[in-house]
Amino acid sequence: MKINPNIVNNSSHTNKRESVKENQRKNKEIIIDKESQYIPNQGEEKKATYDKPKVNQTEIQKLKEESDRVHSSLRRMVEELLKRQGMTFNDLELGKEIIVDEIARNEAQALIGEGGDLSPEKVSERIVEFAKAISGGDKWKFEILKSAIEEGFKQAAEVLGGQLPEISQKTYDLVMKKLNYWKEEEQ
Repeated sequence: MKINPNIVNNSSHTNKRESVKENQRKNKEIIIDKESQYIPNQGEEKKATYDKPKVNQTEIQKLKEESDRVHSSLRRMVEELLKRQGMTFNDLELGKEIIVDEIARNEAQALIGEGGDLSPEKVSERIVEFAKAISGGDKWKFEILKSAIEEGFKQAAEVLGGQLPEISQKTYDLVMKKLNYWKEEEQ
């Protein structure tokens, strides 16, 4: 029986090739296994998310208190107007006619006039400050804030018959101007 040396060599060469391939496959498994292992960070901890801006509760509380103060002032003014006519808030629910006298007219004018608590300037300032406070100053929320404010003014217009009074439209315009300014200012 003759043994062909080429067959032995080929057989041995094939075995070496398979052995090399097997070693390469095992090395890849080891590398993949090491990559999939959790290894605690020895240095500074890195966050996978950004720090969310914090809602400014202090500013929100300040704005709420200011709003409550203005509301109380307006309510007091209406209550006094009703008293001068021998009425109460219950009479409003009954649909009784109210006459706005000169005293109430002057008080209302002071509230909505320049520098008054219900002037477009002051109301727009409070709306924008509230929006900034609830967003934590995050300008990425600009579109959400703007949409919410637009929806609020739209709903107010619907309640008032489809159109805002001139003073409310001025307030809306100032709010949009101030919001856009905030969006564009340096961070």
